[in-house]
Amino acid sequence: MPINPLRTLHGKFTLSLSILIVIMMTGLSYWTISREKGLMEKSIIREGKSLVESFAISCTNTMLYEEIGLVEEGGLLDNYITDLIQRKDLHVVYAMILDPKGKALAHNSIMEVGNVYRDESAEKSITSWNTVLQYPSESILDISTPLAISTKRWGTLRIGISLDPLNREISGLIWKYIVYTAGFIIIAIAMVTLLSGVIIKPLRLLSREMDETKPGDDPPQLPSPRQDEIGTLQKSFHRLLKRVKEDEREKERTQRNLLQTEKMAAVGKLTAGVAHEINNPLGGLLNCIYHFKRGGQSPERQQEYLQLMEDGIKRIQKTVTNLLEYARTPRLERSATDFNSIVEKSLSLLDYPIRKNHIEVSKDISCQLPSIEVDRNQMAQVFVNIFLNAIQAMEEGGVLKIGARTLDERLIMTISDTGKGIREDALPKVFDPFFTTKGEGRGTGLGLWITQGIVERHGGTIQLSSQEGKGTTVEIQLPLPKK
Repeated sequence: MPINPLRTLHGKFTLSLSILIVIMMTGLSYWTISREKGLMEKSIIREGKSLVESFAISCTNTMLYEEIGLVEEGGLLDNYITDLIQRKDLHVVYAMILDPKGKALAHNSIMEVGNVYRDESAEKSITSWNTVLQYPSESILDISTPLAISTKRWGTLRIGISLDPLNREISGLIWKYIVYTAGFIIIAIAMVTLLSGVIIKPLRLLSREMDETKPGDDPPQLPSPRQDEIGTLQKSFHRLLKRVKEDEREKERTQRNLLQTEKMAAVGKLTAGVAHEINNPLGGLLNCIYHFKRGGQSPERQQEYLQLMEDGIKRIQKTVTNLLEYARTPRLERSATDFNSIVEKSLSLLDYPIRKNHIEVSKDISCQLPSIEVDRNQMAQVFVNIFLNAIQAMEEGGVLKIGARTLDERLIMTISDTGKGIREDALPKVFDPFFTTKGEGRGTGLGLWITQGIVERHGGTIQLSSQEGKGTTVEIQLPLPKK
């Protein structure tokens, strides 16, 4: 399944580093550009004030000399205005001399001469006795200074300096920092890509090793350990695998012990039936031996006694063999097994309690069932456990039904009884260890739990349904071997 690049360490680190660079460069750019803009504005203001105040001296002297008749006006003020406009260093866009009432005495535009300025900026300029800085618009710096000596005022010199060159320079700085930021991000991505071979590649190798390690596998050979955090992670992973392997072995030992314990408990329950199966043939053998000792039998009679003795011994041998096989230490050893033979073997072990409780066994098993790959002894324990539960639930007789069929490459077995059933509130707990509905001293509470474990280890499932007073049905599904 493909991983979203932004969810990988590589993607997260690259994204985080890019965001960090953008934040840092944005902050640095904002501070630098604000500082540069402030310095340039201060420089323009300083030069503008110096220019206005120096020209104001010349204009004031000219107006004073004209007033006392030392010189004739003769367009000197216009020359001063023209000189201001022609300055290339400050980009002066307008220059004017206003009288105390706001009338333009001189202007860079001849059409404006004689006009009276009553706007807010003009009012502030002609009423202030100091140099005034104003911003009529975002792109214009207006500087004005009075033309006066002491308390005598002849007018106001006012110029407008364009800030467009400053704004263009600031815009250039902004784009320059954008390019620098993009460059740093590209460099950072390239560095992260190079570092991924050092950091991400070992993690990917460790991840692949973890994915390829199957449950129950021995821990792989630890490569030369790295002397860093990844090496620590590798060591931790291998220690975890060892602990898991040890836990699985301990779990397997515990399950085997519990399985054997439950099997021994079941053997105890079978003792009465086994004793009956052995005692009856022994009685027959003793009777035959008694007649042989008396003598006087015909050859035909002697042959009949010998045959009875042979049959009795075979019956005892079969009973003991079945019991020993059932009690064998449980290890999962699969082999091709006939389902009918397992059922018959399990029923033969329980023949006595079945007959004692007057239970009718009804089998609906096809003779055409395919072989199944199971451990015949453990599967026999499954059926013995279930049959025993059914027999104990039908103390006053009943019907034990056994059915088997195939569906979708699975063998489906059903075992039902007509016993007393199980309470509805107890059904969710029937497969819990040490849970029993048989009462104290009559059950270990491990039978169905171990039965479930055996079935699941064979890749199958087991389900139990019951109605109190009507009986219980157990369904087991096992996979058929692939052809």
